[in-house]
Amino acid sequence: MSEENTTFRNTSELLTVANEYCYFIENISKYETDDIIEFLRKILPMLYLKGCLIEPVEECDDAFMQRYVTEETYQEIFNEIRNKLSGYNEFYEFDNELKEPVAKTMAECLTDIYQDMKDILTVFMRGIEPEKICAVYYLNQWFTDRWGAQATTLLPVLHKYFTDKFSGNNAGTDFD
Repeated sequence: MSEENTTFRNTSELLTVANEYCYFIENISKYETDDIIEFLRKILPMLYLKGCLIEPVEECDDAFMQRYVTEETYQEIFNEIRNKLSGYNEFYEFDNELKEPVAKTMAECLTDIYQDMKDILTVFMRGIEPEKICAVYYLNQWFTDRWGAQATTLLPVLHKYFTDKFSGNNAGTDFD
């Protein structure tokens, strides 16, 4: 298989997973908390794996890459997630620079991932070739700088909620 075909397939597969993620996040209010946790436990590793397979693009003209998710849309999505996961939205992550735990929220991490995925999906739906090339460039950069790390940060948190629920240790959690 040629390098171009592999790159197209990898990008196409990531876009498929990203589309499922964005659809779910946009409709999160329709789901029970247990279903949300289960979906996220499965989709985030898939997004991460597909992000690892995207080949870097050497360069792009920044004029071709726009952000499509508005601040208003970001806030709406953030609030929906925060409200749905209110009982255990906040978690702590150790900050190596500060040498102490810092508070984070699932809502912010999930919304950040949503914003990057939705922007890329919008570019590919528009179908403008130079913009698509630039989108792959930024997809790779954002994966390295942002959404890849966000996905991996959430996995241990989601796993803990999952194992606590099924081990009967619900202390500090609010499962439906």
